[in-house]
Amino acid sequence: MFGMNEPTSYSLTKCAALFVCMVALGNLLAFIYIHVGYAHPQAAMDFSHLATAIVSIHLGPGIGMIAGGLIGIVPYYRFGAAGWLGPFLGFVGIIVSKALSGLFFGILYRRVRPFQAVVAGFIPESIFTYVVLKYFTHILLPPQIASGFTDSLIIFILTKSWIGILVVGVIADILKSKKIVETVLAA
Repeated sequence: MFGMNEPTSYSLTKCAALFVCMVALGNLLAFIYIHVGYAHPQAAMDFSHLATAIVSIHLGPGIGMIAGGLIGIVPYYRFGAAGWLGPFLGFVGIIVSKALSGLFFGILYRRVRPFQAVVAGFIPESIFTYVVLKYFTHILLPPQIASGFTDSLIIFILTKSWIGILVVGVIADILKSKKIVETVLAA
């Protein structure tokens, strides 16, 4: 069912509920950190990938990819549609990149522990984000906006993202080792 990472007897209803709750949690975390962890008009701490990791680990890479994209809605609005990136580049740079992480978290979890899956699974998103911010912004955005994406801003965005992903990896590993999500799904 859903291409899950582990054979389970969890009902479709419980899996759907986990998916919906995690997408809501991911967007809530993004909303909070956009307002609390605001460091620059185009950068904020973001722990929304915790929800992406939970879905990817427990429901598999395909559903994790969908969840990652949906969890990108709040950041997309703030940094894409209402931000410097605009709707198209915001979609590509945020929704697609978060979906990549969901996919890779789930694929890698099949082979390694959750912390390692989350950290290694973030590498494709990190590279993709770098390429979008470094190159696509200068091709697709007006020069006065594109010039705002300096190397130091890009490094800052990626650094805060990596700090967040390390925290998410630790939490995902703890949740899995304590079987917290499994306990909730089995109840």
